[in-house]
Amino acid sequence: MNNKMILGLMVTALIFTSCSKDEVSNVNPHNPNAIGFEVSTGKTRASVNDLIALQNASGGFGVYATYRTPLEQFIINKAYKYNGSAWQWTDNDILWPTNESDYPINFYAYYPLSAIALSGTNGLSINYTVAATPELQVDCLAASHTNVMVRPASCNINLAFKHTLSKIDFKIVTGVETTVEVQSVAIRKVGDTGTFTFSGLRWATLPTAGNTGYNYMKAPVSPANIFAGQITAADIAGSSGSLMLMPQNLSLRPWDKTENGLTQDQSYIEVVYRMYETDNLNDMVGYTDATEHPLYEDLNSIVTGSLFVKVAYPLPTNWEMSKAYTYTIHLGTPESSGGNLIEENFMDKDGNDSGLPVVHPDTEEPIDVPQPIFPDKPIGFIVTVEDWGTPSDNPLQ
Repeated sequence: MNNKMILGLMVTALIFTSCSKDEVSNVNPHNPNAIGFEVSTGKTRASVNDLIALQNASGGFGVYATYRTPLEQFIINKAYKYNGSAWQWTDNDILWPTNESDYPINFYAYYPLSAIALSGTNGLSINYTVAATPELQVDCLAASHTNVMVRPASCNINLAFKHTLSKIDFKIVTGVETTVEVQSVAIRKVGDTGTFTFSGLRWATLPTAGNTGYNYMKAPVSPANIFAGQITAADIAGSSGSLMLMPQNLSLRPWDKTENGLTQDQSYIEVVYRMYETDNLNDMVGYTDATEHPLYEDLNSIVTGSLFVKVAYPLPTNWEMSKAYTYTIHLGTPESSGGNLIEENFMDKDGNDSGLPVVHPDTEEPIDVPQPIFPDKPIGFIVTVEDWGTPSDNPLQ
């Protein structure tokens, strides 16, 4: 995947037509009675599945249809693609039925072909597993138009594509006189598998628990991302684009008790970072130089470079289909807790366990798992849910 993907509920208008080739543009020019499509989409950023993506797709997008009563398969996983100047079926033309008994017709479309395998009764279900590697995750789209009783006089039947997954992004806000280096951001212990049905364009089954993790950044990033006095939310470089994850109710299994450690089913956001004062470079969280650790010599450490903490934030969110969620991580701001410590030792510059226990740079007192880095600050965030084009702002403090 490329850069962050945004778009309010992306609608792709796919228009089935039986008109002559002179009445509608981009229809199959070879047979005026062939079912064709006219494709249009809204504006979007790179790597979301928009009109350009559909036109450039080597295999096109998939079409499925049923007809008659009782239902029979009519169009079975046929591809429709752009040939450089017009849209057409990749195989033989598919014609509109001329017999009244062949109706009603139910049309379905999906993209991309490579990510979706239809199954179930009449092939109208998708058993889907989110790819573990963000670069391989895709923005899956689905659409339907059912119960077409007659060949329409207008020649047009619309299909509105919907995003079937939840889109997740992260941003950073830091204190005014604070510099933060972020080595990695990830989501841990969420579900990855569900069953999507074209009946109502909905998820028939969703995960109720999970133990899958997803790295938002190409972790660990070395050198780490630097944010200096970033008082407005900033994008995180080194990411593989938005995470496209399975919708699920994480509020049923959040980590929300500072006195307890994480259990098997508790979901959370993981951040590895260090922080220092911008002007005088005094360490606030972690160490710029590992040799400054008070136990460096006592433990015969040979670690070099900077030291980072690994922390967690609870994740009590209900991810919904076609919704976008942006989690803004606050570090070094007045109300920032710094997150709950989840590894007793610092991480080294390469993201490995340094063997040096986490201590506060000022007091050199240990910070125990799972206590917050700054214990006098509340841990949590406010969740709002909006459509895809207006990502939620979820400040992590």
